[in-house]
Amino acid sequence: MPDGGPFRGFCVSSDEFARRMVGCSGLAAHPGAIAVAVSGGADSMALCHLAHDWATAHGVQLSALTVDHGLRPGSDREAAQVGEWLRARGVDHHILTWVHDATVTSRVQERARDARYALMRSWCLDHGVDRLLVAHHIEDQAETVLMRLKKGSGLLGLAGMARVRDMGGVKLVRPLLGVEKARLRATLSDTGQAWIEDPSNENTQFERVRMRRLLAQLERDGVSAGRFAQAASSIARVRDVLDAAADELIDMAKNVEAGLCIDANPFLGAHQTVQKIALSKLLGRVGGRAYPPARLKLERLSAWMASADHSAGDARTLGGCVVRRTGRGDARAFHVLPESPRGMQKDQKN
Repeated sequence: MPDGGPFRGFCVSSDEFARRMVGCSGLAAHPGAIAVAVSGGADSMALCHLAHDWATAHGVQLSALTVDHGLRPGSDREAAQVGEWLRARGVDHHILTWVHDATVTSRVQERARDARYALMRSWCLDHGVDRLLVAHHIEDQAETVLMRLKKGSGLLGLAGMARVRDMGGVKLVRPLLGVEKARLRATLSDTGQAWIEDPSNENTQFERVRMRRLLAQLERDGVSAGRFAQAASSIARVRDVLDAAADELIDMAKNVEAGLCIDANPFLGAHQTVQKIALSKLLGRVGGRAYPPARLKLERLSAWMASADHSAGDARTLGGCVVRRTGRGDARAFHVLPESPRGMQKDQKN
């Protein structure tokens, strides 16, 4: 980025970004290759510029992935425009097209999000890339906390999004969680880089848009996005301790077929909170979903796993996984296997 300019000091510098990358535990050691999700909006374009500079400085291969959801006219042209911008900077760029049979009219953002992450995870696995950077920032974190608060999330849900999350063989990395959106826009403006404005960001039919407007109203009353993010960070420190206990439980799991198998007795003997975190992590590793299942669904699955009533069946599905109970007594075990794949990916390199 050039020195000087009207936004200097407000922008995210290369040095600051490097520190934030180190702050993401999944990037403590520099990988050989990373991918970055780029929609063409200001946040992801800024992330891509910063990540490209970082990757170049550290000898890391970077690829940018743009998903064309095909949900509105011109989305293919926008994806191509992103490719033109990034190629001008020497960035390897790929367009992944979501192929869906029918018009998507319900749960549009949720289904598009799930498809987006599934396509990008598949590309990363196919190309030997185990880290995917996404551009969630401090306002996104605050909106997430508000949405979870509205849904009656448990305490750990209010920790918000983690900086690093396992997504079935690919780590989802959020190096910009502590950065304000305005600073990302300033970073782009300082370089003269344009971006694409998604009209859905103003559509109040979507819950996240409504939460964004509520957050703006709260900010006028002194409750800023930063305050929400600080609260989430405090809860996250508690989550980190429980995560470590859950990881110890997961370390006992054995690879089996295409999934994992864990002994039931030590799993069910763990504290219920640790048990549920471990279960969520197991589903994430095998199912590859970017986001954990809803709390109530996870609690129902956990209760079924603890039940000795086999008349209720020996298999349940959640989070893209099939969970099977096997054996009796000391030989009890749970097999967590992926569901049959759904949908296909079309990969076009630009």
